[in-house]
Amino acid sequence: MDFDTLLKENARTLYLSAKVMPRKQRQVFTVAYLLCRIADTIADTPILPLKDRIYFISNYPNLVKTQDKELLAKYLALNLGVDQKFEKEIILLENLPLCLDAYKNLNKREQDDVLEVVTAVSNAMDWDLNYFTDGDSPYLIKAVPSSKETEDYCAAMAGAPGVFWAKLLLNGKKNKKFIDQARQIGIALQITNILKDIAADIKLGRIYLPIVDLTKHSLMPQDLHEKKNYKLFLPIVYKWLHFGLENISVTPEFVKQIPFYKVFARAAVMWPALWALETYQAILCSRNLLDIKYHPKFARKIIYRTMLLTPFFVWSNTIFTYIFNKKYKALKALLPRK
Repeated sequence: MDFDTLLKENARTLYLSAKVMPRKQRQVFTVAYLLCRIADTIADTPILPLKDRIYFISNYPNLVKTQDKELLAKYLALNLGVDQKFEKEIILLENLPLCLDAYKNLNKREQDDVLEVVTAVSNAMDWDLNYFTDGDSPYLIKAVPSSKETEDYCAAMAGAPGVFWAKLLLNGKKNKKFIDQARQIGIALQITNILKDIAADIKLGRIYLPIVDLTKHSLMPQDLHEKKNYKLFLPIVYKWLHFGLENISVTPEFVKQIPFYKVFARAAVMWPALWALETYQAILCSRNLLDIKYHPKFARKIIYRTMLLTPFFVWSNTIFTYIFNKKYKALKALLPRK
């Protein structure tokens, strides 16, 4: 399977953003994304026993860096089964050698940047696997201890990829403000994933929001099995929506630092930010995030509309800022104050 198809099959929305990147940047981005996506699949797939997942995730950055033949042989010897339900995951996992070969073809700086993000993501997954174990009762839900763990998890899982993206745009130059803003945007994107996937995570016996938030509102993690407790849970949702909005608010300033001639790079930043705001609204308007049938999502036509209107705002910081701020302020107006 070729790289382009592999990306398309595993990240349909992100694939649209990647398609508009300059060719060289797209290649590096695709290598990094697929290596991280494979790590995520190893960590989450029920195909593999927990001990195997922990072993390979803890060794994954070294496998990418050294391409150790013995470790790779152990990986390729894994019994992935033939269950059609996991066909997409199996295809992705089997294509690790293809991704490793592509990594070897990058230059030294690109390899270092890819390895940095792969290491950050792998470390977060390693923590995840060891903290949320498969041995817990399916009824018992485990929450993270404090806001620090939630924020650190967001910083590793998407803040680090944001930094990687900024370095890709900078092409070896240094700009601390630009990199810090990219980290904030990544964190904002990750908290959307945590909030919209609450019901699915509860079914797995976990929640990436802090237990101190729950107890503050007279809740214990296992109370989240009861959908009637959503009203008590809502203030926690509001708190983390504020957190996401505060971080994503830097997007217009971040975009202003990307030259106009890098039109595709600008679009690749604008799209996820605008779609994140749509996701925030879907989360805010969900009838009950504790109920998986109300999983928040926005209409696909919004994606196509954004793409269609791109020529009208991609070359104008003023127009993009207006569009972004209009949506941002509308959300802030709907969201109860802290």
